[in-house]
Amino acid sequence: MLYGCTSRMSCDLLLVYEFIANGTVADHVHGSRSVERGLTWPLRLNIAIETAEALAYLHAVEIIHRDVKTTNILLKNIFHVKVADFGLSRLFPLEVTHVLTGPQGTPGYVDRVYHKCYKLTDKSHVYSFGVVLVELISSKPAVDMNRSHSEINLANMALNRIQNHEVV
Repeated sequence: MLYGCTSRMSCDLLLVYEFIANGTVADHVHGSRSVERGLTWPLRLNIAIETAEALAYLHAVEIIHRDVKTTNILLKNIFHVKVADFGLSRLFPLEVTHVLTGPQGTPGYVDRVYHKCYKLTDKSHVYSFGVVLVELISSKPAVDMNRSHSEINLANMALNRIQNHEVV
């Protein structure tokens, strides 16, 4: 819920939203709250389901978020999901297969085809959501410069390990 915004008298841009008690998914899987009390598997599964439902709703109303990531998935007081930050969102009519546009989003979450060919499709959300799922499962961030070169990107790491039968 939007509670306030800047006035005409102010030079600063500011939006005031409701306080989200449990922070973001990123906080809980690999951030500041990960040591507090780890998210249980049932909670992680529920977060994945509610996020998928939110993205399905956006698709149904012809919106592509373009920045699906664990820091944009907020957790309300009893760990219910709220997808946030629609600053990069774009209308995506159901009757088209893709939209040509410059890639935008956060590295590690941006669909490779979109990044390479500038074709935004409804599958772009699916790719980003897949990265979120791998984060929920592994508790690793989408991009980590401290990992080996081939595993900096979590999606690459997951694919390599799956292909090499190294998933534990």
